[in-house]
Amino acid sequence: MPNYLDSSRCGKFTPSFNALECEFYCHAEDSQMNEDKSTCGFCKQPDKYHCIADITRPIPLSHSSIQEFLTCHYGYYLKKIMGIETRPAHLGTALKAGKLWDSILQKHLGNSEIKIVDVINELEIDLYTVAKVRALYHAYKELGIEVEEGGELQAKVDLKYDINLTLPFELIHQKILGLECGTGIHEFVVDDKIVNLHKRKEIKNSITLKISGFFDRKYTNYFVENKLSGRPEFYLDPFFISSQIGTYFLADPNLEYCIMEVVQMPQQKVLKGTTKRAEETPEQLYERVYGEILSRPSKYFIGYNRETKRYGKKYFRTEFDLEGIKQRYQQIILEILLAQWTGNFYKNEKVCNNILPGIECGMKKICENGNVSESIYKIRGK
Repeated sequence: MPNYLDSSRCGKFTPSFNALECEFYCHAEDSQMNEDKSTCGFCKQPDKYHCIADITRPIPLSHSSIQEFLTCHYGYYLKKIMGIETRPAHLGTALKAGKLWDSILQKHLGNSEIKIVDVINELEIDLYTVAKVRALYHAYKELGIEVEEGGELQAKVDLKYDINLTLPFELIHQKILGLECGTGIHEFVVDDKIVNLHKRKEIKNSITLKISGFFDRKYTNYFVENKLSGRPEFYLDPFFISSQIGTYFLADPNLEYCIMEVVQMPQQKVLKGTTKRAEETPEQLYERVYGEILSRPSKYFIGYNRETKRYGKKYFRTEFDLEGIKQRYQQIILEILLAQWTGNFYKNEKVCNNILPGIECGMKKICENGNVSESIYKIRGK
């Protein structure tokens, strides 16, 4: 893949001693911690994430990043290229509860490194939400829910596709760089050599599409995904889960089916105080929710079977259009690369108030004010 660094994209671009890169440029690394020059690099500056001058090397994709790009190109840019993420304390209650439930299950199934108290403190989860999730977990144990042994927790998804394409010089010259107006960048770093684009007829590219992710629990011929949601029906329809589940099927041809272990987030509201009684405490809410779950376990643990002591819904590989999902990845990586070349990650204002059903986009404040509040947001670690 020919690699270009467009110095005009970054006001802090500082050419290195050989003028081939920037002093702040840091190459990406593969899973073996080896330098990976085929992937978009990072910036060493603390307030930056990916190098915004690295306009032709692709950024590894995942199911979630695909959804980010499809939903709002500018939101993808803020999160995946600029590395802006909401500080844990400012996440929505539903996201906090989901992260806590995932951590509890991972610890229950064998990940001894997880400290639940640390998770609660880092996310600053309110005591009533903790009470609901604690009630779910204690009911989970009281019901004697079992899982098959031998599953690998947080197994990595490592999927790669090679894509060949040719970029005409005229496209770069006229449509992307704007050189027909006498402006733009005439020289780029191409495979560690400075070249003048006026001398090139076409640029032949071979890019490697890398798709990453993690299975919640993976076995030899199937995998399991855990979800906690106030709207569990969303995860019980193959149409809505096809992107994530289909991606995981593509990652391993030996996988025959998937089990979605979906849990209903308790919706009980805190009983307010009256002249005759005090407001319900977190412990009282816990007792009330716990009793409700035990009385109707199949409502909360979707598909619960009293005989097998298991829950969940099974989906087979053949239920998903895997070829269509693969083709979508191959198309979207080209659209993302085009946005990198042009610098045009445009906004989709229609989703600002509904990034997910009933959930406002976490980046909305940035778009409204044009500022990144350090009290609300941070730059993710490299």
